[in-house]
Amino acid sequence: MIPYYYVIWLSLILFSIALYAIITHRDGITFLVSAEIILNASLINFVSASSYFDSLKGSSYALLVLVIAVIETVVVIGMLLVLSKKTGSVSFSNLRRTKG
Repeated sequence: MIPYYYVIWLSLILFSIALYAIITHRDGITFLVSAEIILNASLINFVSASSYFDSLKGSSYALLVLVIAVIETVVVIGMLLVLSKKTGSVSFSNLRRTKG
């Protein structure tokens, strides 16, 4: 069995990489992928804690968060499609030109 702290380190590394990508990039797709990686890092923590403590609460909460993340992804992709049609790009720096 993999030690618990290995999984915590993996989750921390994933979270840090995704947070760096969100801070440094202004592209909509990069933001969306980075937000999903952050959610997956937290889900790894929930599932590993659930396994460590022999409880299903963490796994069931992770499943709920995963469903909400899928819904959020669909909404953001729709918003990026509208932004792409209006400005020709999915960069967040173009949001100021789309008034109204």
